[in-house]
Amino acid sequence: MKFKIIATFLMLVACLFVSESKSQGIKPYIAIVKTKADVVKGVLYKVDSASVVMIVEGSPVTLPVDEIKTIKIRTPKKEASIIQFLKYDPWNADNYEKRADGAIVRKWGEKDPTPGEEVGGHVVATVVNITGNIIAAPIQAINPSIANYKINGDAAKYAQHKTDLDYFSVYYQQNTNLTTELQKIKAISASFKP
Repeated sequence: MKFKIIATFLMLVACLFVSESKSQGIKPYIAIVKTKADVVKGVLYKVDSASVVMIVEGSPVTLPVDEIKTIKIRTPKKEASIIQFLKYDPWNADNYEKRADGAIVRKWGEKDPTPGEEVGGHVVATVVNITGNIIAAPIQAINPSIANYKINGDAAKYAQHKTDLDYFSVYYQQNTNLTTELQKIKAISASFKP
């Protein structure tokens, strides 16, 4: 009895998980496919038993398995953003406190900055922020591969990795086979022993 309840609960959670993942939308992955002739870079659209279909500059490109050497999968790169390392604002409300008599004064008995000190503070903050962003730009540009597959034109190696590649394809994300996924979850839950 407990096993049926646990199995039913696991199936319900799996269905909720699958429906939630469907509602999250489709996430395109960038594929870099090295063939015998050259390197093709684009969105991984579809993976079937004989070829890989990619969208390259808006048009589909079909690459047969016997031509493929390696496949690298990457996530799309986010837009680089400007980082503010140092903020200088001497007139911010956080620099002031209210005394017991109701007067608003600078914290810790500080005095207002002179115009020269204020300009100097802004110049230093700007120089630090520009320098930091120049150093951070190459680091933000790094987009490592999340999966690498060596095929070398071998259909058997490709068949081993086909299921993994399917999960990265746009076509599979649009047309997820819920029956197959639920059967996998059922097989996992059947091996569960309370």
